[in-house]
Amino acid sequence: MFKSFVAVALLAAATPGLAADPAAVAAATALVTQLDLKGQVTGGMAKAVADMRNGGMITRMLQAQPGFDAARAQQPAKFDAGLKKIGAMQADAAQKVVAAEIPNVVNAAIQSYATHYTVAELKGLSDFYRSPLGVAFATKQPLVLQDVQIAQQKMMAVKIQNAMQALGPQVQAELKKLAPPSATQSLPPK
Repeated sequence: MFKSFVAVALLAAATPGLAADPAAVAAATALVTQLDLKGQVTGGMAKAVADMRNGGMITRMLQAQPGFDAARAQQPAKFDAGLKKIGAMQADAAQKVVAAEIPNVVNAAIQSYATHYTVAELKGLSDFYRSPLGVAFATKQPLVLQDVQIAQQKMMAVKIQNAMQALGPQVQAELKKLAPPSATQSLPPK
């Protein structure tokens, strides 16, 4: 116990902006560990990196570009291979960042908990998450949030996309106003 308190105190002293109260930092560290925030962040990022690796992220980004789907339909095997190769490059780069930054994210969570909650509140949260209701909440809340995200996507995404497409001509007209005159327009007539 004493070693972990010293480690937390050293972390607090070495980390700029970390809450000054070592007891709050210790309680926040215990809560973040109990909640397995590191595992949650690692798991979430692993899914995102896997999506990159299979080309999913780059594909979704490019699908927003006019003509992409038509070009892809003409050479699906070539596009799929290329997108997967790009995705692997993205995933390799992202994985390095994820591995380096997860400890910093965990430390930021500790700082945030220690800053926004008192020691008594942190201990109360820890007790809650050990209770049957807390265990149920921790288990079911990600499912609730996923349902909300799916509902939001279903109810809003297509409608927003349609609204943006309807604005297309107006946006293009405004963009034309911002474009510099072309070289041929600035030449005097002959």
